[in-house]
Amino acid sequence: MKYIPALLVTLLIPCLVHSKSWYKGNTHVHTTLCGHADTTPDAVAQWYHDRGYNFLILSEHNKFIDPSTVKLKGEVRDDFLLVPGEEVTGPVHSTAMNVSRLVPWGFKDKNRSKVIQNHVDETRKAGGAVILNHPNWGRPIHTHEISPVKNLFMFELYNAHPGVHSFGNAHRPSLEVLWDALLEKGMTIYGVSSDDAHKLKKWGEKENNPGRGWVMVRSKKLSSDSLTAAMLKGDFYSSSGVMLEKLERGANHIELSVNEKETACELASEFLFGRPVSKGELGTFIEFIGPGGKVHKTVTGLSASYKTKEAYLRAKVTRRVKNKDGSLREYYAWTQPVFTDGR
Repeated sequence: MKYIPALLVTLLIPCLVHSKSWYKGNTHVHTTLCGHADTTPDAVAQWYHDRGYNFLILSEHNKFIDPSTVKLKGEVRDDFLLVPGEEVTGPVHSTAMNVSRLVPWGFKDKNRSKVIQNHVDETRKAGGAVILNHPNWGRPIHTHEISPVKNLFMFELYNAHPGVHSFGNAHRPSLEVLWDALLEKGMTIYGVSSDDAHKLKKWGEKENNPGRGWVMVRSKKLSSDSLTAAMLKGDFYSSSGVMLEKLERGANHIELSVNEKETACELASEFLFGRPVSKGELGTFIEFIGPGGKVHKTVTGLSASYKTKEAYLRAKVTRRVKNKDGSLREYYAWTQPVFTDGR
């Protein structure tokens, strides 16, 4: 396990300088206001600002943090934005992105579809959009509970919290399996990668630290409305370490290439550990995936494209590396699906 002194963390240099249209962001992080995190809203925002992120949602449990109340130190970059939000926390959890006020959380029902629908409806009333959070945490949220919900277009495909089982276990499928099941049922739903971090003062692989899951959003400008609109259209990809140089999502095809330099920089991060795996060849692998989670094409290398006649197509990039201790680790990028069936 690696531990990083707080002083050293503050001195780490951001890897990336992005083109004008791509913005790196995190949609889910906590502060001392929740009662079980260790860092203030000001200091949390400062951490992301100082590491080259372009936007951040301080998604506190049932609390609305007005971005104007968050104070950053030093010279504040023009290309950093706090998007207003909240983690609506009840029988299920969701990020209310780009809301104008506190979203109520008290609705309860044994039918969790109704609870999720309430989150969506109340968030939309507050001007925002919902991201359904960590479906595999605690009692898993199943396909049949999510698929009836209207106007739900995003969920957390990858949440970097060590205890939320994004990759599944003996008792629950991975969230990629859940995603394909929802897409097969006709949902238009996009996969988000986030930190859900609570700890910035103690660092290590098993700690719930930031910097491990993010989205790259292609937006007309760096504003809360523009970023939200882009994500609702699926104009973003999610990452746990792999960075893309090119991403084209056409009517029936996906073409992409990996940015080797930026990926190597991210993987060298002291706070990024990757997913431990037991076997596999080293390298970069691009998979094109359709209904049922079927892999239609796998390419070993840094660029690939694929055209489909299936109802949807998505792509996944895996970078598999060997650590100095001999262990294998995987890092990913997930594109959003393209649809050919009119949804």
